[in-house]
Formats: sequence, structure tokens, C-alpha cells
Amino acid sequence: MAAVRFSVLVLLLVQQVFAVYRDCSDFDSLKNCNECIRCGGHWCNDPNEEQRCTTMRYDNWCTGKQEKLKFLTNVDEDGTFVQPKYRVRTLTIGMDDRFDISYPSKSKEPKVEIVVNTTQTSNFQVSNKTSCYDSTCTTTIKANPETNFCAANGGISEYFHVKLSVEGIKEEVVTKFHVPCACACSAKVEERSPVCNGRGSLSCGVCTCNEGWKGAFCETPICEVKRGDVPCTDSSRDNIECSGNGVCGPCDKCECFTDREGSRYFDKDNYCADICMTINDCDDCFLNPIPGRCQTCHFALFRQNYNETLMTQKDDFNRHVWVRCNGSIDECYYEYAAMRDEYDETFFMVTKSCDPVQERRAGAVSLTLPIVLGVIALVVAAAATVGYMMWKNRPPPVPMADPMYQNIDAEDCTGENPLYKPPTSSFKNPTYGKW
Repeated sequence: MAAVRFSVLVLLLVQQVFAVYRDCSDFDSLKNCNECIRCGGHWCNDPNEEQRCTTMRYDNWCTGKQEKLKFLTNVDEDGTFVQPKYRVRTLTIGMDDRFDISYPSKSKEPKVEIVVNTTQTSNFQVSNKTSCYDSTCTTTIKANPETNFCAANGGISEYFHVKLSVEGIKEEVVTKFHVPCACACSAKVEERSPVCNGRGSLSCGVCTCNEGWKGAFCETPICEVKRGDVPCTDSSRDNIECSGNGVCGPCDKCECFTDREGSRYFDKDNYCADICMTINDCDDCFLNPIPGRCQTCHFALFRQNYNETLMTQKDDFNRHVWVRCNGSIDECYYEYAAMRDEYDETFFMVTKSCDPVQERRAGAVSLTLPIVLGVIALVVAAAATVGYMMWKNRPPPVPMADPMYQNIDAEDCTGENPLYKPPTSSFKNPTYGKW
């Protein structure tokens, strides 16, 4: 005779999770992939699909762009006395799993204990029913996660484990239920996405708009106050719309370009002025060739020696960190490179100037001293070489120790000059005494 018994002894071990209430009454209003699957829906990553979340996947809906959830491989392992002893299954919200566990028992009403622990909330159902026949009992377990099972920070792989133990049997039955509580696409974020018109981030086919924009593709500005004057030109500069670095938007504010050289420094609150315009307002700083902070500028501006290797630096968006600029002071044309760091401090390096002092300081190291020292070294080396050659090729010394030179008599050193005439010792004036 078969005996059937319903057991309600269930122990719960749940991690501390805040209470969750999720409204899944209107799937059309769910615009987030994570919330969609947490309500048991299916998500479409196509930004042009009107119905992004649905419970039923009908034909021709979101072809090729449906979000695929992570599923674990099913596992079934039998034990010595219980079959199965270990199971692995993946359940999505709204799905249930029903399975039988068989084991020998002398009692027609064995004591069955079930313990459940979870990485999320306690919003799941686990029930069991035991029937025995001819010394063999079978416990049927049914489990399913509810719509509030996933917490707000649930990940792509969450779990709850069901452990069953039978009195008199040492083996325990463990079933591991894997529940996806987040979409894999939610971890992939494309910032400044073209789909969002460069005004928001794209994830799972949904645009999260930057401040001041709204719409499915961040196409609609949120205007606070419209100005009545000419709002997108700076009369103190050149009256060009948005400094030539942007266009005047619907809210009468400049929308700066994002794909031009130096666009990372375009100031949307200052008519899209670029970094060159800002530095040129402090052109007095170029008159001082000494590196350091310029004291006459109204913002933090620093001069440093030119380092060519810095010109190749790029940011995370593959944009050059250093921007090439130019200007002139009193008909003196100069070129320089500039950048602004995360502390809003601006730096510049002069690369070309009509001032010879500026030219000498353009390099990372002063060129004057090395050149002078090099010339002096060359002159000294040449003089040393010439001196050595003259010394090496000098005439041999007179061999004074030779006997031929020691036996020369004094007479050999004197002689009588045949042209010599002795001097006149006296002279008589013929006119003397005639006066």
C-alpha cells in the first residue's frame, strides 16, 4: 500500500538583502534589460524596436538581437543510496523545476528535512511531496524563483541551493539552481554613442542621456530658460557662432563639436572656446621665458620646457592630449602646445618664436652651453693635435758631444777682411788760417 505525505519543514538560510518590491504589471513600461528579465520577460537590444520587453517571443520580433541569458549546463549525479545526489539547473524568473528523489526506506513516513540558502532574497517557492511503496520512497520537489527574487544589485549569475536529507540515510541531496538576475549587455557601456547622438551612453540598446537631454536617442534638449539676445556669440572675441567650434542649439546654447582637434577642451559654458583662445587671453605669459606659473593670468597657467615626446600622448578616446596653437605679440609670431589636466590646470610649451631667447628655451634642455662647450673642446683638441705634430717633426738637436765640434780652434773662428780699410786718424782743413 502506498503512503503519501506532504512535508512542510523547510529551513531558510538567506543572505541579508533589503526588501524588494518589483512592479511587473506593465511590460511595455520596462525600458531596462535587467528589470525586464527580473520580471521574467525577454529583452530586445534593437534600439529601433518599439516593444523592448515582452513575455512572449512571437515571430519576427527582434530578429537576431534578443538578449541571451547565461545558462549553466545541466548536471545529474547519482549517489549510493539516493538518486540523484547532485543536480544543477538554470531557472529564469517565472520558471519552475519539478524533480523526483528516490531512496530506500523501511518507514512509510520517513522524516524529510529541506534547507534552502540563497544569494538573493527569500522570494522563491520550494515544496515537496513524499510517497512510499514497497520499501522505496520518492520525494518530489518543486522550486521556482518569484518576481521579487532578484535584488536591485543582482548579477548575471545568482543562486539558491536546496538540500534534502532523510532520516537514516547519510547521503544528502543538493540541487543548485542558477538564476540570471542581470543581462550581460548591461556590463557593456558605449559612452558618447553615435546612436545617442553623442549625448549619452548606450547599453543594451538603451540610451542614458547626459544632463540636459532626453528622448530615446537623446535628441530632445531640456531647455530651462531661452535667452532673447544673440546667445551663441562672444562679442569680446570675434562674434563667430560658438567660436567656430560648435553650433547654436535649440536652447540657445552652444553645442560643441566632439570630433575636431582639441575638442576635449571646448568649453560649452564659454561659447565653445578652445584652449588656444583661453591661453591667448593671457598672452603676457609668453614674455617670460622662465618655466613655472604665470602670475599675471587669471587662471592656473604654467609654462614648461618643450618635450617632443609629450606630443604623442592620447586619452581614452584616442584624442591628442596636447593641442597645437599659435599667436602673436607685437608682430612676434609664436607657436606652442597646450593641455589641461584633471585639476583644471593649464600647461603650455613654446615650440617656435621670433625671440631668440624663446627659441633657445624651446627645447627641453638649453642648447647654448652644450654648443659653446663643444666648440671649445674642438678648438683645444685641434691645438693639441697641431702641437703634437710640430713636436714630432722638429729638427734634431746639435750634437755638441761630437769630437768634431769640441776640437775647433779659435783661429778657425777669425780671419782678415780684404776690404777692410783702417780709419783716418787726422784731417787737415785746407782753408784753415786763410781767413
